[in-house]
Amino acid sequence: MNDDEIFVTNPEQLLEAIRLFSLNESPKDHSGYLLQRCGLVLDGQLTAAGESLFKLRHVLRQNGEAELALGRLLRQLTPIQVIEQETRGLGAVPEEGVLDLLRKHRAAGRITSISDLRPTLIWLNKLQVLTYSKKFKTVRIEGSDEKSPNAGEVKNMAAMISPQTPFLNVVRLRRLLRSLGGTVIWADPHFGARALEELAEETDTARVKEIRILSGNDTNVLTERSRKDFDRFSSEMALKGVQSEWRYDSLRDWHDRWLISDAQVWNVPPVNTLFKNDYSEILPASQPPPIRLWWDRSTPRP
Repeated sequence: MNDDEIFVTNPEQLLEAIRLFSLNESPKDHSGYLLQRCGLVLDGQLTAAGESLFKLRHVLRQNGEAELALGRLLRQLTPIQVIEQETRGLGAVPEEGVLDLLRKHRAAGRITSISDLRPTLIWLNKLQVLTYSKKFKTVRIEGSDEKSPNAGEVKNMAAMISPQTPFLNVVRLRRLLRSLGGTVIWADPHFGARALEELAEETDTARVKEIRILSGNDTNVLTERSRKDFDRFSSEMALKGVQSEWRYDSLRDWHDRWLISDAQVWNVPPVNTLFKNDYSEILPASQPPPIRLWWDRSTPRP
């Protein structure tokens, strides 16, 4: 499953799924995945945000307010982020152009025609996520509301890496690095020395006691230059009371990239993605990987 499940659901199904989770039941469709992506459900239970939305919709029966709140949270899903970030400031965009944009960024999923996309645009308009004109068949992203988070900027949930926001991409990574404490592990099969710059700048040495880098053993990763960079990085961190070690896992059977601390686990994109013309995401992980197993079997880099 991925974020294109938004094209085969609607607000009523999502809000009903909230009610089911409150009863420790699971919806039969894919609503649960979308609710988890929006930070409303975790491990089959409503989060604090999910509980708030449940009370708004099913206890207070404030249907309109509940739909608007849901709309704000849905804005962090990749298809909506693509539309918002790519079309903001362009005025009215034909719906065919929106479909082609989604296809370009591989965010259209099972959508094959305008007739498939149009029902979603209509209910997203109702939730004030975007403005859709039934008369002119166009989509418009209005100016941002200071009280509403922009796509990818819902704090403590997720962040969007976008070619339209090159500076904010770095800001979002740095914000995450500043929040980490204890033992910090950055696991990336193709870890690049460029990431050491961000760690050196943003590590809170009053809270972080150890930094562990876990990579693969490709020759373009374990280079002489990266070794020298890490040696300098390690020496500087040691002066601040932080131990650092870089190991490589030659038995690597993992492909994702992770940032892990004592209290947090995040899926992160390759650092190079921050500077490439591509979309990716920083997402809280639903569960930690077997990082201790990987670390114990790994080898200190030469």
